[in-house]
Amino acid sequence: MRMDNMRYAAVALAVAACVLCTGCSKRVSSSADKTTFTFATWAAGQELQEFQQIIDGVNAAANGRYKVEVLSIPSDYYIKISTFIASKKTPDFFWLTQELVSKYAQLGAIANISAPFKASAVLNPAQYYEGVLASVKYNGAYYGLPWIANPLIVYYNKRLFDEAGVPYPYPLDDWRWSEFIDIASRLTVVKQDSLGNEYQQYGYIVDGWPNIETFIWAGGGDIIAEDGITVTLDSDAALNGLDILHDILSAGITPDYAKVSSLGANNVWFEKQRVAMFMGGIQDNFEVKNRNAPPDEQFDIGYAPMPVGLDGQSWSFDWTAATVLSAGMADNALAYEALETLTLAFFQWKIAPPLKDSLEQVIAIEPLKAPSLPTMEQVLQSARSANYVPEWNEINNLLWVKLYTGMLNDPQGFDYRHEAQTIAEQSRVFISKRK
Repeated sequence: MRMDNMRYAAVALAVAACVLCTGCSKRVSSSADKTTFTFATWAAGQELQEFQQIIDGVNAAANGRYKVEVLSIPSDYYIKISTFIASKKTPDFFWLTQELVSKYAQLGAIANISAPFKASAVLNPAQYYEGVLASVKYNGAYYGLPWIANPLIVYYNKRLFDEAGVPYPYPLDDWRWSEFIDIASRLTVVKQDSLGNEYQQYGYIVDGWPNIETFIWAGGGDIIAEDGITVTLDSDAALNGLDILHDILSAGITPDYAKVSSLGANNVWFEKQRVAMFMGGIQDNFEVKNRNAPPDEQFDIGYAPMPVGLDGQSWSFDWTAATVLSAGMADNALAYEALETLTLAFFQWKIAPPLKDSLEQVIAIEPLKAPSLPTMEQVLQSARSANYVPEWNEINNLLWVKLYTGMLNDPQGFDYRHEAQTIAEQSRVFISKRK
């Protein structure tokens, strides 16, 4: 998920919270005998066709015991989900990305599935990567089944490394952020195109993606502690991480923020060989795009894990989505059975299944990903999301509007440390008002 989509989700969450607060009650009507379920999805186009095929297969296997019907919401997804909830027409199943689970759980809109999840012989917590599973926990309980893991890895262009005489990072490298910056500097050079026109090649690109958590973790810090209460954004470790982001933005190794859109989205810079390295999710389809490009535009893609931070850990931000049950389905055993069956089917569909020892499925889904498997396996072990709290929308908005954009627009002059300390204090106020 790109940063623009993440910002949209944050805005949608603000609207959702307002609608949900007026529409959710303490007691949710039970539908224990229901056998026809509605599944709301943001899938559209080709993805919706693939989704429908999965639903059709699940329905056929159910042999009449239950039926799942598709509700496609390709635009304003979270706003419309919230409206359904407020009008007591909540879809029985729907998707949530990781930053939204805690808010919906706090408001009583989704079911606590801890009991059947822990007791299941089909799909249980021990099978999941720990960092992925944390995305559906709130107050120690589970509120959904993750169906995809998309942690960051470093994609790099072997041709540009060869031209610069720079050795490749290893697929299982333990390179540090200082090394990453040094390599990116060596890959930042002026070149000429086939017509003799000069252009700037950069070693790396950051324009709000990766998200700011990536760099805060690089310093060994965090925004919110695991207890969901303690704000750590102004800790020395978190500020040291922002120093790393500042070093990157100040080193001239990434195009200026205002210039990124001149070529297209940030990933296009990598695809057009204007940047040598890109931090993208393991699901990104650079391999397919590269195969389909004209021969003179193709290049060999290399893979490396995220650089090791100051705490000795190579943290990889993981975009995760989960299927949740509406609160009204909490006591419907057949609905939970369908949830498990649907989730297992999704594991055969998207890269990467969030289960341990399931990487062979990646090759079945996309054979072109085979060279990335060693790196993919390593980053899944360290994949993590932020410690999302019900107040995340307010906090994240400040992180983007006040902190990240300030650093992007004025790398040299912006007092990012002071701004982080200010946001930390404001975040404490947000959390102190929690009911």
